[in-house]
Amino acid sequence: MEIKIKQIRENAGLSQEKMAEKMNITQSSYARFELSKSKSDLNRIESFANALGMSVIDVITYPEKYINTKDVNEELNKKGPEIIVQIKVKENTKKEILNLLSKNKDLDFI
Repeated sequence: MEIKIKQIRENAGLSQEKMAEKMNITQSSYARFELSKSKSDLNRIESFANALGMSVIDVITYPEKYINTKDVNEELNKKGPEIIVQIKVKENTKKEILNLLSKNKDLDFI
């Protein structure tokens, strides 16, 4: 199992020094952790995840996002069929899309 610690940190826009500070360890300890030259125990991975506001499972499965299908099925059964969509767009396009969607009375926004 390859955990993509460096990629996650870089995508968060943080330096090794800043991550070490957030994890309350030295930069050299962090560098060994990132390079897998030190034992990557669950506590270290949990500290890394907490520093970035992520769950441990999302760190381990990165770049995929863990989805608990049991929870999704329970939620669907409560409300009936629904589709949840997440779209990344530029700000000017966002307003246009929301305007078009708001005209449809069958949609609920959460």
